[in-house]
Amino acid sequence: MSDREAVERIVRSVEAEAPGAQVQVVSDAGGFTVRAVSEAFAASTGEERRQRVIAHLGEDAAGRVHTWELITPAETVWYGELASEPTRVPAWSSALELVDDSEPTEITFASDLDDDLESAPVVTFYSLKGGVGRSTALVAAARRLTAEHGLTVLCIDMDLEAPGLDSLFGIEDEVGTDRGVVSLLLQYEFEASPSILEHVVPVDDAGRLFCIPAGKLDGTYATQLRALEPEIWYRERVNALHKLIDDARESNLRPDVILIDSRTGVSPVAAPLLFDVSDMAVVCFHPHGQAKPGTELLTKALLRSTTRRDVGVRLTPEPRFVVSPMPPGLSASRLAERAKGWVDGWVQPFSSARVEASALSAEEITHVVPYSADVAFSDTVSTVQGQLSPYARIADWILQIVPEPNAEPLAHKRTSESKKAALRQLSFSTGTAELLEHEDFLLDYVVTRQVNETADPHIPLILGRKGTGKTALFRWLAAGGSDGWTPILATTPNQFSGRPDWSFGPENYDAIEGALDAKGLDWGAFWQVLVALAIYRTHAPSQEQGAPHPAMHGIDVGDFAATQAIAQVIADPMGPLQCADWLRRVDAMGDKLLILFDGLDTAFGHSPEQRIRRSAAIAGLLTKQADLAPRLKGVRLKILVRQDIWHGLRFENKSHFYGLSRRLQWEEREEYFKVVLKRAVRAPAFREILAATDELLPATDVASWSPDQVASAWGALVGERMRGERTAFTSNWVWNRLADANGDHSPRALLQLFAAALEWEKDEERRSGYERSVLRPRSLALSLEHVSEPALSALLDEEFQELRQVAAALREYGRTPVGEDALEEALGETPEDLIGLAQEAGLIAAVESDAATRSFRVPDLYRWALSVTRRGPM
Repeated sequence: MSDREAVERIVRSVEAEAPGAQVQVVSDAGGFTVRAVSEAFAASTGEERRQRVIAHLGEDAAGRVHTWELITPAETVWYGELASEPTRVPAWSSALELVDDSEPTEITFASDLDDDLESAPVVTFYSLKGGVGRSTALVAAARRLTAEHGLTVLCIDMDLEAPGLDSLFGIEDEVGTDRGVVSLLLQYEFEASPSILEHVVPVDDAGRLFCIPAGKLDGTYATQLRALEPEIWYRERVNALHKLIDDARESNLRPDVILIDSRTGVSPVAAPLLFDVSDMAVVCFHPHGQAKPGTELLTKALLRSTTRRDVGVRLTPEPRFVVSPMPPGLSASRLAERAKGWVDGWVQPFSSARVEASALSAEEITHVVPYSADVAFSDTVSTVQGQLSPYARIADWILQIVPEPNAEPLAHKRTSESKKAALRQLSFSTGTAELLEHEDFLLDYVVTRQVNETADPHIPLILGRKGTGKTALFRWLAAGGSDGWTPILATTPNQFSGRPDWSFGPENYDAIEGALDAKGLDWGAFWQVLVALAIYRTHAPSQEQGAPHPAMHGIDVGDFAATQAIAQVIADPMGPLQCADWLRRVDAMGDKLLILFDGLDTAFGHSPEQRIRRSAAIAGLLTKQADLAPRLKGVRLKILVRQDIWHGLRFENKSHFYGLSRRLQWEEREEYFKVVLKRAVRAPAFREILAATDELLPATDVASWSPDQVASAWGALVGERMRGERTAFTSNWVWNRLADANGDHSPRALLQLFAAALEWEKDEERRSGYERSVLRPRSLALSLEHVSEPALSALLDEEFQELRQVAAALREYGRTPVGEDALEEALGETPEDLIGLAQEAGLIAAVESDAATRSFRVPDLYRWALSVTRRGPM
C-alpha cells in the first residue's frame, strides 16, 4: 500500500467516526502521526476514540500509524501545532537502519568548511556506558576553552535521568526548583516563551563559563521529567530541543560554543542530540569488548547522519573519540592500541566519502586520557592546569569549528574578480634551478641575509642538503651576484643551459682518472689544469698571457676536445706546473675571478665505482683549493657540495674548512617564506591586493621586507589561521610540516606545496568562492601529499640510497614514533649504523623520553609518503 492510499484510508476512517473532523496526517521516518479535532470525541476516553477509528481501518493502514491525537477543540490548547511538512525524526531506529546502506554518501564536517559556522557550534559528549569520564571530559574541556582560549562556553546538562554537571562545576547550591533544562523543555513543549537566562548559572568569575543544569532533584523535577515527551518534539510546529539550542545561541550570553552532556545508552534524548543538533560528537568509551559492538554501530550511524545546520552542503556530525580512563601500567599501551585499531576499522569504510578532505584516521580523531586518582576521587573538576592538561586535545578539537570573532575578509576587500585574476596570474615554478629561464630566475631569486653570507668569495665551501638552494645560489653567482668578482664556470649541473665544454660527465671523468693513474698523479693536478682552462676560455683579459699549455691553444668545441686537451696536459710531466705558473701570472693582473663548482653530486654517475671516484675527486678539489688559496689573491674557488657527500669525505687537513665553510639552511621562517612571496608578487592582481593592505609592499623588494610585511603578504596569499581564530597559524603549520627530522627546510618543497595548493584552489573556486585570502588555508592541508612523495624520493634515490631499507622498515611498521627495538629487528645486521645515518639525514629523530629504550619519530614531511600514522609504538 502506497503512502497516498494509506492516508486516504486513514482520513475516511476518521470521518466515518467523526463527520466534519479536521484531519491532519504527517509522515516521518517512523510512519504517520494522525491528528483529528472534533466534538464527536468529547464523551470518550483517548483509548476509546482510537479503537472506534481503527474499527473502520484495515490492519495494514493501522499499522502505519505510530501516534493518534484524537482530540476535541477544547483540548487543542494542550497540543502544539503539527509541522506542515514531513519532518526527519532522528530516532535510534532510523539512525541505526542507515548503518546497513551499502555506499556512504559524501561526508563533509564543519571543520572542512572554508567559512565559519554562522552560529555557535554544538558539541555533544556521549557514552554508551557510564563510568568512562564523559562528564569530567566535558567540564575539563570547558574550563580549558575559557581559561586558555578566552571563549564563552555554555554547558547544558541533558543527562536528565542522572544529572551531574552542577556538582562537577560546584554550583549545585545555585540550582533552584523549577529551574533548568527539564523545566525549559516542558515550557517549550507547551509553546511558552521562557527566559533562558533565568535558567543559566554562572560558573566562573570571569563571566565566560555558564551552565544550564538539568534541574534541582526534588519532587517537582521528577514530575516534570515524567511529563516530558521527546518523541513529539519532531512532530510539533515548534521543536522544543531546537528552541532550547536556538534561544541559547541568541541570548545575551552569545556563547562561542555549546557543550552538551548526553544521557548514556540508547535513550530517546540522546538520538536527536547526536544525529541532529550536534556539529561534533565526542564519544567516550573504555576499550572493553562489551563496548565495541555498540560504539561501532554508533560511529557508523553518526557518519551517515545529517545535522540540522543549513550551510548549502550536507553536514555530518564530526566524530571524536576519548578513550578513558586508561589504567596505569604495562597494559596501557596495549589497550590504547586496541582502541585506536577499533576506531580505524570503524571509520575506514567512510574514507572514500571524504572527497575534498583528508581521510579519517584514528590517530587524528582519538585521544587517550590516563587514569588520575585526583580526578577520580574529586567532587569537582579543578581549575588546576595540571589536572586539565590531559584534556587539552579535546579542547583543540572543538576550537577547529568555533567561528572567528568578527570574521570578515581581510582589509584589502578584494572582489571575487580580483581573486580570479590573481589565480590566473600566479605561478609557483617547481622545476630545479638549472632549468629556469635566466630572466625568470633573476626575477624570482630572493637575496636573503644567508645568500649574502654564503656569497662571500673568501668562503670557499658551501654545504647543503638537496633542495636547499645550492644550485640557485650557483646561478645567482654565475649571473654576477658577487659584486666586483667575475664569475668563471668550472663545473655546472648537467641541465644548466650555459654549461661549458669542460663541465664533464661520467665518461669524461673515467678518462681523466685513467690519465692521472698513468702518470701517478692525484685529482688535485686535474683540478689545477681545469681551472686554468676555464679561465683561459672564459676570461678574455687572461688570454694576454697566452694559453696555459700548448694543448689548450685553438682546441675544438665540445667536451671530447676539452677532455683530450686536459689529458695531454696531464701526460706532459711539466703540464700541471705550467698551468700553476699561468694561474700565478693571471692572478698578478689584478682581476678578481670567482671560480664556481656545482653539480659535482651527479656528474660522476651513481654506480658504487663512480661514487668512489667522486669522493676522491672532490677530496682532491678541496685539497687543491687549500693549496692555492694562500698563493692566489684574486682567484678564488667557490665549491658547492651536497652535505652527505661532505660527511663521507676523508682527506688530510679536512679541518682546514671548519671555519671556511657555510651550510645552506633556512633558520628564519620569514626568509623562507620570501621564496614563495617573491614569485607571488610577480602577479599584477596580487600586487593590487597587497597595495590595498599596504601600498609600500608592491613597491619594495621582497628581500628587504620586514617580518610584519612578510606576515601581511603571507596572510593575503594564504590566510593567517588554518581554521578559525584560535587554531594553528598557517605559517607555523607550513614551517612545521615542511621540516625534516633535523628541522631543515627545502625551498623546493615550499614551492611544490604552493603549486599544488594553487591548482586545487582554481578547481575549488569554481564550486565555492572564498575571499579572505587568495588561497584558502585548507588548500595547504590537502596538498601536503604532493610534497611528501618527491621529498622522500629525493632523499632515497638521490642522496641516501642506503636508507631505502630504513624506509621500508618504517613503512612496514606503519606508525610513529617507532621503538628502537622494533627498528633494529627489522633492519637486521648493523642496525646502529643505519639508524645513525637516518638521523643524520633527517629521516627520523630521537624522541626525548625517560623510557629505557629509545624511540624515533618520522617528520610530517616524509610521513605521508611512508603511509605512517601518528600512533606510537605497539
